[in-house]
Amino acid sequence: RLVHQKKKVRWLCLDLIAGYRVIRLFKSWLETKYFPNTKLESGVQSSISTMSGYLGGVAVIALSLGSMGFSFDKITWVASALSVGIGFGLQSIVQNFISGLILLTERPVKVGDWVVVGNEDGDIKRINIRATEIQLFDRSTLIVPNSEFITKAVRNMTLDKSEGRVKITLSLPISTNPRIVSDMILEVFAEHELVLCEMVPFIRLDSVDGGSLTLSATCYVPSPRLVGQVRTELLFEVLDRLHQAEINLINPVHINQLNTVAQQSPVKNNQVD
Repeated sequence: RLVHQKKKVRWLCLDLIAGYRVIRLFKSWLETKYFPNTKLESGVQSSISTMSGYLGGVAVIALSLGSMGFSFDKITWVASALSVGIGFGLQSIVQNFISGLILLTERPVKVGDWVVVGNEDGDIKRINIRATEIQLFDRSTLIVPNSEFITKAVRNMTLDKSEGRVKITLSLPISTNPRIVSDMILEVFAEHELVLCEMVPFIRLDSVDGGSLTLSATCYVPSPRLVGQVRTELLFEVLDRLHQAEINLINPVHINQLNTVAQQSPVKNNQVD
């Protein structure tokens, strides 16, 4: 009988090894042969590949236990016993695992998205079983538990592939002619190739307070990822023309980076002095 049990254990190990090899080969085929011939986004491809691995793993374990003589009732009993232990010691792990499944199915965030989590922002590199890897712009990697994306506010900058918005605020002396400055800024916007002409830039006179007036100029770019580049180029050109026209600023210039579509968390402002 002991020899028979050893054979069962040996066959179980062989079944598990063979099953997981098949899963790896199937995922490799998806990623190297099937997906390149489709028009699926990289995030969708990653979700399908990961979910197929999870489902395949469950199927392999169930079939392997079945080959050892475990009935469905016994497997259910074992799962119920494990759930008690999970309730006491593995609650956070299971929570992150379930959150990972939700991320892969609902896809509020996906691989390649630019997200803001707390005070950090970067591109999602990989969604794993327990945590998600975010590559920050300094090339370091931030590991975030999957449950953070479900239970807390997360800003997805590229969820709907929306345009980026650049807003420039200038504080000028009260003696300045705002129409001259407005025409100057609009001319700079019109000359920049990345500023969208179909979404017409506009300028507002926000306030006239004491000895100063405040102008805010807004334009749009094709992607939030271009905002940093475009705002720097626009700012250099606007300041250069103001200097040539001998127009001085009263307070530092504030540049706000915004997204045209409201996301899940409050807007984050970047300021350039």
